[in-house]
Amino acid sequence: MTCAGKGTRFGSNKLLVELGGMTVLERTVRAVALPFIDEIIVTISAENEETYRKILIDKAKLPVTLVIGGEERHLSAKKGLKATTGDVVLVHDGVRPFVTEQLIRSVLDAAIEDGAAMLGTPSTVQVKLVGDDGFIEGSLDRSHSWLGQTPQAFQRKLLKKSYKRAVKSNYQRVSDDADLVHEFMGVPSRILLGDVNNIKITTPHDLGTARLIVDHLIAAEEVE
Repeated sequence: MTCAGKGTRFGSNKLLVELGGMTVLERTVRAVALPFIDEIIVTISAENEETYRKILIDKAKLPVTLVIGGEERHLSAKKGLKATTGDVVLVHDGVRPFVTEQLIRSVLDAAIEDGAAMLGTPSTVQVKLVGDDGFIEGSLDRSHSWLGQTPQAFQRKLLKKSYKRAVKSNYQRVSDDADLVHEFMGVPSRILLGDVNNIKITTPHDLGTARLIVDHLIAAEEVE
């Protein structure tokens, strides 16, 4: 799980924002702390190590291993991968606290069968391709455009080889692990239908949406 970001677009550390009496960080870790998950590796920044340890280990008693990440997301993911031992690796954003057991199971099963898998939702908007000069160069075909989500899952050997080749080539512009595996191993990821609630909290607007989701979840639990 990648939690080493600095929250530049958000303006503060979004992992420490509380949702329904629980930090985003703890809520996300709890969502993936399932019986069939053998280990949880959380990549963090060195400056937040003490704070995150208190939240996840000292207070919540969650079964996690903290690993100091890198300056960029892919560097953090690489360090997290090195700390894993399982045959199939799940890569998840620390600021996606609403992932469900069903989604996790589906992407893991697909990775076991196909080698690589990820979640996403079909795009409902037209995405424009814009050049460096600020002019539109074209549009993506909406019928073939999806909005990516995590978790993404990979057979460990496949992801490890991908990173090894990528580092040798001094890659810079790969956006996520699914792209990494495709570009350097030629293996496409199967995309599975995610969930509109599996949002990534990136901006203050996303936080507002997250609070609405939490309120809905709490209300549903009270009814049960």
